[in-house]
Amino acid sequence: MGGSAELLAGLAEAFGPLVEMIWPIFGLFARLSLFFMLVPVFGERAVPARFRLGIAAMTAFLLYPVLQDDLAALRDAGVVTLLVSEAMTGFVLGFALRMAIHALQILGMIVSQSLSLSQVLGEGIATEPNTTISTLLMLAGVTLLVSMNIHIALIGVLADSFNDMPVGTMLDLEASANWVTQIMVGLLRLCLSLALPFVILNFTYNLILGFLNRAMPQLLVSFVGLPGMTMAGLLLLVICAGAMMTAWVDSFMALMVEAG
Repeated sequence: MGGSAELLAGLAEAFGPLVEMIWPIFGLFARLSLFFMLVPVFGERAVPARFRLGIAAMTAFLLYPVLQDDLAALRDAGVVTLLVSEAMTGFVLGFALRMAIHALQILGMIVSQSLSLSQVLGEGIATEPNTTISTLLMLAGVTLLVSMNIHIALIGVLADSFNDMPVGTMLDLEASANWVTQIMVGLLRLCLSLALPFVILNFTYNLILGFLNRAMPQLLVSFVGLPGMTMAGLLLLVICAGAMMTAWVDSFMALMVEAG
């Protein structure tokens, strides 16, 4: 009995400080879990939620030695305030990066509308049906990020985020809303600029179609010109796809630097 009491006393002495750290560690996990629930690649529908939580737990294990002193200072902090502040920070960071995937979705919709292919829907990596071109662009974007070892860069973004927003710091909602709004405006501007060749092609097609309809009202110009328009648009997509994805990847990497 004496040996068991000494063993229990030794365990209590060894793990006592860790028990006091349980809520700061949960706060760290709250930021990481919401971040990985939304961030591209890990936040896709095909990735199970348990896998995302497992990635968040392993990342918390990796970052704990770096943040040990900051977490130790939060032992007496309010539990609800700590969890809410960290969850909000992880949500804002993950949502800001998630908008890059939605930018590809919007770009695909604009291109599909220009090529008269917006009615061709299918299942993709998003929760709702998208046009075929949107699904193609989103899959290409996620594949590019995976091939670039994006998981290592994301851990770097998380580690840098603790310098600007330490654990337990309440998020500035007004500044965060302005930051996310600027990101969305920039991504929308990028979508419109990348889709401009297809919009110009669609405008030229409809302009020529109007002249032909005036010249030959008895000719069903839509049935004649629509297949050619679609074929020309798909050829233009093949030519421009590489440059479009390169510009999007550069924009995403700049966004990661800004988020970090």
